[in-house]
Amino acid sequence: MRKRIAAVLAVFSLSLLTVLGIASPASAADEINYAVDADWTGSCTDRRYTPNVDGCFQSNGDDLWVKDNVANGYGVKLRWYDQDGTRSGECIDTLGQAKAWTYCNKDFPENHTFRWSLCWDSATGWDCTDWYSSES
Repeated sequence: MRKRIAAVLAVFSLSLLTVLGIASPASAADEINYAVDADWTGSCTDRRYTPNVDGCFQSNGDDLWVKDNVANGYGVKLRWYDQDGTRSGECIDTLGQAKAWTYCNKDFPENHTFRWSLCWDSATGWDCTDWYSSES
């Protein structure tokens, strides 16, 4: 009986370690950046608006711009992933509505297609727009 329990525990432990080993690298691939306060430059390749958050994917300079539109104490973010590569990440604005435009500076490969969406936090969790496409 003890051998059966030990065998079951060994199989369970091995399965758990395998799952954790597979899941960890995928999580580590995300690039999480916190947006910094900056003056808007006025040029933007692809700009989107929502009542809660505005965003821009600026391919010239590889800047991600985020603007919190609601003074509610919750953050906003622009999430993205490279369709032609393996990179993905988020540009999170926790500076609040009073800061206007904030940005994250990235270094993206040229001629790649990026998918991105805008998200806003609330008491019920994150809500996000549909995905947009932009070229770098």
